Amino acid sequence: MPRGCFLKMAVDLQNSLAKPGIDVGSQRMGKLMVQKSTGDRYSCGPTVYDHAHLGHACSYVRFYIIRRIMTRFFGIEVLMVMGVTDIDDKIIKRANEMNISPVALARIYEEDFKQDMAALKVLPPTVYMRVTDNIPQIISFIKTIISNGQAYATSQGNVYFDVKSWGKRYGVLTGINPDTQDEAGKYCYSAVFGKQLDIHTGGIDLAFPHHENEIAQCEAYHQCEQWGNYFLHSVEFSEESMEDAKNLLQAISSFIRDANAYIKGQLVCDPVREDILWERLASTKVTVKAAFADDFDTSRAVAAIMDLIHHGNRQLKAVTKDAGSPRSSVVYGSIISYIEGFFNALGMSFGERQVAAGGDKSAVLSSVIEELVRFRTKVRHYALALPEAADAVPVEDMVRAEEPKQELKEKRKQLMRERKPLLEACDSLREDLAAFGIHIKPTPYASVLFLYLSGISDSREDPL
Repeated sequence: MPRGCFLKMAVDLQNSLAKPGIDVGSQRMGKLMVQKSTGDRYSCGPTVYDHAHLGHACSYVRFYIIRRIMTRFFGIEVLMVMGVTDIDDKIIKRANEMNISPVALARIYEEDFKQDMAALKVLPPTVYMRVTDNIPQIISFIKTIISNGQAYATSQGNVYFDVKSWGKRYGVLTGINPDTQDEAGKYCYSAVFGKQLDIHTGGIDLAFPHHENEIAQCEAYHQCEQWGNYFLHSVEFSEESMEDAKNLLQAISSFIRDANAYIKGQLVCDPVREDILWERLASTKVTVKAAFADDFDTSRAVAAIMDLIHHGNRQLKAVTKDAGSPRSSVVYGSIISYIEGFFNALGMSFGERQVAAGGDKSAVLSSVIEELVRFRTKVRHYALALPEAADAVPVEDMVRAEEPKQELKEKRKQLMRERKPLLEACDSLREDLAAFGIHIKPTPYASVLFLYLSGISDSREDPL
């Protein structure tokens, strides 16, 4: 079986997986997706120790567009899993620098990443898989590879994948076959897809050794000849391409504005050759579908849209005198509808400013945080409610117990030792919330809660 998968549509796809005698990245592997109505896809996610940068955004937007093409233009339901590395040396180091727990740090930057993706209108995956949520599965994954004879443990407790044991099967992605070992990875998500994954996406910088090891270890785990069918890699963006994209968007917006003005009678033009425009619109639809079926060729598809706009603009030449000719509103309305539908399908819109979802959720979040802080206050009050001296104890208790002062002091020390973890937990919660922009500041009369999160700017008071 060739390294290609078979779903419902027919798409010629440039695949990063190498075959003997074919340069990596230059091959086209048969037809992608011609029998199933769903496609399994795994995407390398972030290591959440810092903010995402433009390179991350570029990669995720590109693969998100491919996902939308599969769904909107070919009717494929994409079952997508994204891995999130929420514990590693970088996270621990940064957490220590910020004096917060690694878990809190990871959650901060994971949420930051998700908000960035929402602002870019990148749809979330079907499921996120955090490393920390799958430790038992990772251990089981590694144990299976060891039992299969493709990995071994050292006296220091490290586990290494034995590249030699995999022979010529190692290097199918990049053609690199080093005479070395590599640490066994955390690819337990392969259990989600079983022995075969349709599409794997990630940055080109991760092709070796990360993706190469991923293929070898997953195939070693499943004991299969071919685990991933298609590996798609995103290359770096360029300033020139960004400027070209900006100019295209301006040209498209300008056409939509002029065409709408014509439809409303605000732009007077000579009679329009509707037959030419209808023919151009029909041919554009065919070209776009063919372009997407050819390695998701968005460049060719957008070029077809721009050609349609060119012909539409040629007939939108303003004249000084209205001859009373009927306007061709329907054809221009159809062109606008198709163009806007095309870009909406890819996650873009014209006219209205794109804003990440928020709204009513902020009020709910504020209430949840308020209840959390109120609970923390109650816990602190309980932990601090210690008898200071004999006169602090109720009279009826003194008569009944008749504890001497020394015994009372010992009891107080014992209570302090028992309740110390509660106070430490309260302090830790305060510090972790502060990392999210939620600050609890005690006053003589109340704990004042300041919220600076997702547009919330408020202050509340909880009784001490």
